[in-house]
Amino acid sequence: MIRTYWRSSQAKSQQGLNLRPSAQGGSHAVPVAFEEAARGVVTALGEVGAEHASAIVNVVGPLGVGKSRLLATLSSGFVDLSRTPDEVHLSGGAPLAVDGVDTDRRADAVSRFLDRAGHGRFLIASRLPLAARPRWAHRPIVTVELRPWSPAGIRGLARALGVPDPAHGDLVVRLSGGIPLIADSLCRAILRGGEPGPEGALADAAATEVLRRLSAESRGIPPGALPIVAAVDGADEDLLTALVRLPSRAFSRLRRLSVIRPDRHGLTVAEPYRTLFDLAYRWRHPVLRDEMAARAAEHRHRQLAHAADPPLRARIADQVLYLSGRRRARRDLYADERGEFSVRRAADGDDEAIGRLLRLWGEAEGLAERQVDRMRDLWLSGADHGFHLAVDSDDHAVGMTNLTPLDPDAAPALEPLLQQYADTVLNLGRCGSVVGMLAVEPRFARAQPALVRHILTTGMAGGGLVVSTPWIPYQEMAARFGLRRIGDTRHDVYRCGRPSALYARTFTEQNMSAWLWRMRDPRSEGPGQTAELVRTALRGIRTQARTSAAGPRPEPALADLMRQAVEALASSASAVDAEAGEILRLYYLTRAGGHDLLAHRLHLSRATYFRRLEYGIGKVAEAVSRALTAPEPLPEPLPEHR
Repeated sequence: MIRTYWRSSQAKSQQGLNLRPSAQGGSHAVPVAFEEAARGVVTALGEVGAEHASAIVNVVGPLGVGKSRLLATLSSGFVDLSRTPDEVHLSGGAPLAVDGVDTDRRADAVSRFLDRAGHGRFLIASRLPLAARPRWAHRPIVTVELRPWSPAGIRGLARALGVPDPAHGDLVVRLSGGIPLIADSLCRAILRGGEPGPEGALADAAATEVLRRLSAESRGIPPGALPIVAAVDGADEDLLTALVRLPSRAFSRLRRLSVIRPDRHGLTVAEPYRTLFDLAYRWRHPVLRDEMAARAAEHRHRQLAHAADPPLRARIADQVLYLSGRRRARRDLYADERGEFSVRRAADGDDEAIGRLLRLWGEAEGLAERQVDRMRDLWLSGADHGFHLAVDSDDHAVGMTNLTPLDPDAAPALEPLLQQYADTVLNLGRCGSVVGMLAVEPRFARAQPALVRHILTTGMAGGGLVVSTPWIPYQEMAARFGLRRIGDTRHDVYRCGRPSALYARTFTEQNMSAWLWRMRDPRSEGPGQTAELVRTALRGIRTQARTSAAGPRPEPALADLMRQAVEALASSASAVDAEAGEILRLYYLTRAGGHDLLAHRLHLSRATYFRRLEYGIGKVAEAVSRALTAPEPLPEPLPEHR
């Protein structure tokens, strides 16, 4: 007899649903996501059961979202796959449930069980769809997704668990990402101390629980690999191997985890788990995390040198900014809880949100209502309206920006945005976008970094970014990101008493690395970090007979800077500088021999040779750093077009 855990089921005795409150949560209301999934399961069982001898519904959702609770509510009992069944006892009404089918081995066991059962009604819970696993494609499965809870649902859960304080509830909402398991861990951690305490400590408690729940999935993966991927914002196999000892095939196993997502630059951790692991790692290992960030940024700098795909370059540059950018720039771009808001293109049905946020934009910046309406009409009449919305987990729009493509034939809004500088901007290259507006509801100010990050990555991927705004805070932000001020428009298009200021920057394969260098935070570099970056770049400077171990070549602009610095050092009047420069020139630029041969050729002892080598690398690093951190020359005054 197959082992099951029997209990009376309301789904068994009722045609409709009468969902019970959680055992943990007392009498708080059933979350909408939970109720919708439950109704979907009941409907699927009825429809599938009418056509097939065996009705199988796969309840899919992220770790900790409440799949087990849903199965307990709708099934007559749980199957124990650890015992070999001789026969299957099926009730006439409610289905049997199989929980935690999150590995290939367990999926195979369920498949064999279903083959022996022959017929019946079954609920199977898994974090990833069973249809994507081997030997499941032939089965008639209906997949029902259980989504994360709404912010209101998580607040209700927090109150039911004994955390009534609204501020504490908001913290639970932000860190949990709609996952009740995480909310439960956070609430218990708050109750243990009476106060939330550091966010890192709270996140650590929840992250520990998540890692425990992932143990069955993560066999064969080093324990630190997943938190490290989260802490550095994604890693390919080369980067992860450089940061942690990675056994054979561990990267492939990591890729199969339910909390992992593929990205252009490697593997990333899905939200809200990434935020939890990152905050916990910063709290547990602050020094180690900073060292790893510097090493990861160096790795991505080298990769950037030969990234020909613009979207990949943009993603790598975004990661470098996250790891080593100036602190103010990182505050502009990255919220502590990135999963709280996402950005998507406005679509059919978003008219009300566009109108509401345009009115908010006009009121916040003191713009004339008629001019706002005029710009709206111009944007909407273009081939690409350019509106992008920041939305919360319920897909409610809380912020908006407009990214108008630099295409004068298909974007009538460009004329008032660029005015007399239209020809100048378009002559720089008809690629990229013009940012014409940005607005965020005040009570959702935390959504602004998501929009700013979207604007910058879109510009980097598209090859250029132009900002046209009369709003001084946004002008200051454009300057912080290294956009050059072109000038002020002649006409006050918004009738707000201020002309719009134009800022622009092109993003190319040749200039991206130098721009990122200017954007770096000096405090993120450990002692000698710049010298190590230069040493690595010098190894790849050869264009002939370069070995594969040398890594990708540095960008042409950086390579030229290093060559010039080496030649200047070699021609110095100082004997020490000249010796150091000659060593660098012979070893890195002309590849005249190895260290021992060159020491003999220059009549230097090994000790003196290596002192000169280190000294020379330091001098080149200083020269390159001065060149890259010097203020960019302002553009020549532009003629007025009257």
